[in-house]
Amino acid sequence: MFMRARQPLDSALPLRGYFLWVGGVLVCLLWVANWVLPAQLPGQSSEPDPARPQIRIHSDVRLPERVVIDTHQSPPALSDKEIVVAHAPIASD
Repeated sequence: MFMRARQPLDSALPLRGYFLWVGGVLVCLLWVANWVLPAQLPGQSSEPDPARPQIRIHSDVRLPERVVIDTHQSPPALSDKEIVVAHAPIASD
């Protein structure tokens, strides 16, 4: 326990140094990639090509109707005929 209290703060938090080092490397790689790689050409995705037809997907299959469950109403009460009572077996004398 005393050994832990005497250690410097940097050795107690090795993850902080790791994340700072790796994060710095990743930021530098992004800057290099932005400088080296060409920018996206402006006309490729912004304007549709008039020679190509638009693709429209349509299906003849209809989905089933939506089921709406109203949870604000109380459930219907069971009548006496619908209530089934299990009878206990009668012990014979």
